[in-house]
Amino acid sequence: MGAYHKDALPPGHQLAEYLIESILGYGGFGITYLAQDTGLGALVAIKEYLPHEMTTRDDKYSVIPNPSREAIRDYHWGLKNFVKEARALAQFKHPNIVRVLRFFEANGTAYMVMEYEKGAGLADHLKRHGPRLDESMLLRVFIPILNGLRAVHEAGMLHLDIKPENIYLRGDGSPMLIDFGSARQAISMASHGQRVVLTQGYAPIEQYPDKGAPGAWTDLYALGASMYRCISGKRPVDSLERYKAVLGYQVDPVPPAVKVGDKHYQRGLLECVDWALQIYPKDRPQSARELQDSLMGQRRATGSTGSRPVPSAGAAGAAMPLPTPARSAPQEPDVASPARSRVTIILLLVLLLVFAAYSLWEELTEHSAPSEPPVRSAPPPRSDGASPVKVAPEPPAPRPVAERFASPGLAATLNGHRDWVQAVAVSLDGKWLASGGVDKTVKLWDAAKGKALATLRGHDSAVNAVAFSPDGKRLASVGNDGAVRLWEVESGAARGALRGYGGALYAVVFSPDGRLIAAAGRDRAVFFWDTERGTRLRTLEGHRGDVHALAFSPDGRHIASAGADKVIKIWVRQTGEEATNLVGHSGTVLALAYSPDGKRLASGDVADTVRIWDAQTFVVRHTQRGMRHAVLALAFSPDGRWLAAGIADPDVLLLNGDDAEVAHVMSGHRDYVQAVAYAPNGALATASRDTSVKLWR
Repeated sequence: MGAYHKDALPPGHQLAEYLIESILGYGGFGITYLAQDTGLGALVAIKEYLPHEMTTRDDKYSVIPNPSREAIRDYHWGLKNFVKEARALAQFKHPNIVRVLRFFEANGTAYMVMEYEKGAGLADHLKRHGPRLDESMLLRVFIPILNGLRAVHEAGMLHLDIKPENIYLRGDGSPMLIDFGSARQAISMASHGQRVVLTQGYAPIEQYPDKGAPGAWTDLYALGASMYRCISGKRPVDSLERYKAVLGYQVDPVPPAVKVGDKHYQRGLLECVDWALQIYPKDRPQSARELQDSLMGQRRATGSTGSRPVPSAGAAGAAMPLPTPARSAPQEPDVASPARSRVTIILLLVLLLVFAAYSLWEELTEHSAPSEPPVRSAPPPRSDGASPVKVAPEPPAPRPVAERFASPGLAATLNGHRDWVQAVAVSLDGKWLASGGVDKTVKLWDAAKGKALATLRGHDSAVNAVAFSPDGKRLASVGNDGAVRLWEVESGAARGALRGYGGALYAVVFSPDGRLIAAAGRDRAVFFWDTERGTRLRTLEGHRGDVHALAFSPDGRHIASAGADKVIKIWVRQTGEEATNLVGHSGTVLALAYSPDGKRLASGDVADTVRIWDAQTFVVRHTQRGMRHAVLALAFSPDGRWLAAGIADPDVLLLNGDDAEVAHVMSGHRDYVQAVAYAPNGALATASRDTSVKLWR
């Protein structure tokens, strides 16, 4: 039996081609119905825009705003943003974002039609199964939600109402974000603060009037508050109360998660929650990726200790669009509080006393200490939070046999990107090098001289992969905007765009004969297009998760695909049939590479494992675990002897091409190596989050 609401459409009511069956839920701004699509016979969820405080429903089911000028203004402003949100969400096909099928206007209001999936909200789950989640369940819910949130932010949107009620758990336990809050925020802005529309306890201070600008950091506070609710069993104290307490030099009324969850959760996880719950936006993570990396142990949470630092007061002003870039925090007045001044003076006095004591000790021991051989200083701490390596005056370790070949040396560093570089490719004639990244650009370089030649603009969001046609005349690039963009290499001119289902694309390849382009990504499908005509020829479906990697066999007969479902699928190019499935990886497969002779297929996953498969019999030859970090990219050298691996670490691994044993470690980058590619002369190109491309010869 469904819920009840006095203003709801009755069961049996015909709404366009949908027949209302029951109420799934309702809130202050709308009602969600379970309905039958009478044309397709499928169940759908339909959300009706119905802000109850400012509307009534007449006998003919029309929604009418209250007669006041303010109510009419606010209603229509919210309606406009509800439709805008529906139109934007309809572009997504992400497993962790509610799937919008269509929207339409009727009865003086608007309706959003969504896929219906059996399950329950996280809030209902907590009511039924206890007020807390264990650590395993907590991460199974919020790591995927951060994936969805990243996609939302990369599309220039904000959720603005994340809370347990708006996190939906499907029957299999997988979560998705529902009920975006842009209409609520729009009404708050239209009323100039007279109507504050937010969820207390989950909304950060900048969602209150004149308390700052919303951004990615706004959603991350709400997500942190939702995690805190699942750890403590209680909703956090509202951010406005916390803000007033801090301004009055009082203790923050929200106990830190590191204290509340002590002994039940890992400290690193609790520190991440405290980081997200910082009162001031600039002290929180600035992107979903930043918080996700910290939760997964790839980055250290910043400013997330149990003491919670108190920053300066927030800035005035508010804006609906997601600021660009997402990682920049809103600017705030640089006014030091009296409490901070006192703390600063005390710290300076302590430092002076320590310096005086050290000077006295040094003077007393300078002539009496025995002389010792010099010891090299340890390297500085790594940015990923790992402990520095201690360097002692010991004899050098024997050089491994595998390192006796002449390994590539760093030849050049190509700078020009303004954000992470996620893609790199070298043309088969060795003349061109292309790179792409989070700055939404593709750059063309002279591969021999390392000289920048052109910057290609056209993508609306991050570029994830690039590929040259075999003749070197065309370049293809894909990104989070869901487009395969084609470029003429000589002139840099854009030559159109190809699209799949609309989801972000992570991989793109040309067939060895140059006649086909294949791409794949969040749509869980592999798309084939005719290179000359730009027509889509075939769509290969079968993966149960995002597809992250593609590789054509050198003879062009097969294409391999792999991704989040941990399965490598081998497809017959000519027919689109599955030749076989290769199983065995325990984590998402992010990288695939065929050897030049077509006899081996290499695959790498997030579980730090590389596998070498026999490409004829499809039997695994070797499995190498313990690659230190997730394997992000793979490429065979032109002679097939070596396999370069980019990993979630600044180092590049050079593996033996036959058994994937580590032969050499090349250092030079300052952050993860996202992509690797060989030139015909054996030079290696690597792309990194440190915003650079490096050439090794």
